[in-house]
Amino acid sequence: MTVFVLALATALMCALPGTFLVLRRQSMLVDAMSHAALPGIVLAALVLGSINSPFLILGAGAAAMLVVFGAQWLRSTGRITGDADQALIFPGLFSVGIILISTRFAKVHLHEDAVIVGDLNFAAFDLTYLRLLLGVLALNALFLLISYRPLAAATFDEGYARTRGVATSALNYALMALVALTVVAAFNAAGAVLVVALMIVPPATALLIARTVPQMLAISLVIAAASAAAGFWLAYVTDAATSATMAAVQGAIFVLAWGALRIVRLRTHCATYNSDQRGARST
Repeated sequence: MTVFVLALATALMCALPGTFLVLRRQSMLVDAMSHAALPGIVLAALVLGSINSPFLILGAGAAAMLVVFGAQWLRSTGRITGDADQALIFPGLFSVGIILISTRFAKVHLHEDAVIVGDLNFAAFDLTYLRLLLGVLALNALFLLISYRPLAAATFDEGYARTRGVATSALNYALMALVALTVVAAFNAAGAVLVVALMIVPPATALLIARTVPQMLAISLVIAAASAAAGFWLAYVTDAATSATMAAVQGAIFVLAWGALRIVRLRTHCATYNSDQRGARST
């Protein structure tokens, strides 16, 4: 039961900030942050002398935000285009983390596979981790509830939001800090790779269906909850990894939604074409 609650909390926690990342076309920033968080965790563990310290989240969060500030600085030089600024930073940070794990933590239970995909079953042994996930989930919901209007305005038209008195830079950095915290909180459950799916796939699927941002948020949360429940059950029946199965279910839901939407549009197009043809013949 604890594993199911962890799966549900992780999915909902990731889907909330992921919605605005999808709308801002910054989906791959999650990938950069999740990989960059690893050396922060390892270095914090070296300083603190323990891989179980709750203060590891500070090191991981600082490393994740390093991607944001570093990418912003590289972009400001005018010499880097697209998302190359992120690609120049996080691979190096992630490789440093892997090297430190394989050398300094070779005799400690901190395996590279767990770092990459996480382990919900192992995380369920520590109820402190569940409280952390629920706390970050509540924080995400509270942030979006309080800042929804200015955040939506800054997302769709930053210039207009600025003329309305919105501190867009501070708001953007607050969102990035929240994303970094979410990525770090989900690290034990989803690792550095699967957290990208949990944060991006439900909002991306909702974007195919929704017509407003509130609809997109609601559909995203429904998909996240449904995939957590289905993924947990399938993982239990097949003895598979829970977080990976959740991500696979989310991918399947996206494909089904995309396919259904294509069929509906094709039928609408055919119906419109046939109607036009009948009208042309009648004249």
